[in-house]
Amino acid sequence: MVTQQKQHHSRPSLKFKEQESEALKQKMHEMEAQLQRTRSALKEKDEELKSFKDRVAGDVALSIKTGKTMSLNNPVNKTRLKEMYDSLRCDWPKIKNSLKSNQTHPDSAKELILKRFREAKEEMIQRKMLVDKVYETNVKNAPGAPQKVDQYRQLTIQNLQLTLYNERQGASLQRTFPGGNPQEVWEYLGSECYWLGCLMALSNPPLRPDWENHPPSMDKWDLLPRNITTVSLNE
Repeated sequence: MVTQQKQHHSRPSLKFKEQESEALKQKMHEMEAQLQRTRSALKEKDEELKSFKDRVAGDVALSIKTGKTMSLNNPVNKTRLKEMYDSLRCDWPKIKNSLKSNQTHPDSAKELILKRFREAKEEMIQRKMLVDKVYETNVKNAPGAPQKVDQYRQLTIQNLQLTLYNERQGASLQRTFPGGNPQEVWEYLGSECYWLGCLMALSNPPLRPDWENHPPSMDKWDLLPRNITTVSLNE
């Protein structure tokens, strides 16, 4: 009688342990599946990184062939952006003379320059926010690799910067001054400011013309600061 009672009590206990063991196995399967998905995602990003490096290597080879200088790591790093901005400043005397011939007021030119740099910054902030949303989701799905995910986020932003740079370079290998047509010169000025503003805003850290340290001048057409400077994302 006692033996039967012991058997009666042990059966539910054994059944519970079997259920617990089955639940543990299921949990392990789920964890293994999640780990596999994380590995697949990281492998895909590693392949993207390799592809990016291959593209940069191709750009370097092309720059050597054409004689154009380029950074081994990034053709739009701070030094290169300063060079491109200086090219715009070199064009400025011709731009200024053309606009003067069309009776353009210097305040209108200043407003255009500030507006296009501001629009570029705001547009790139929006694009960065979209990238952040994508990678915030990835961090939640791969909690063991937040540093790696942040590296891929930075790489995505750099790829966006390179895309904007290469699209412009592909359309015209040399940024040529449009000539004496004041309307074309006006459009050229706005386009150059927006393009450079986008590249600067996507830089890490962001850059912009150094408006604060541009001293007042007797020349009302002295509108472009000599230098570019590092800024925070919200400035």
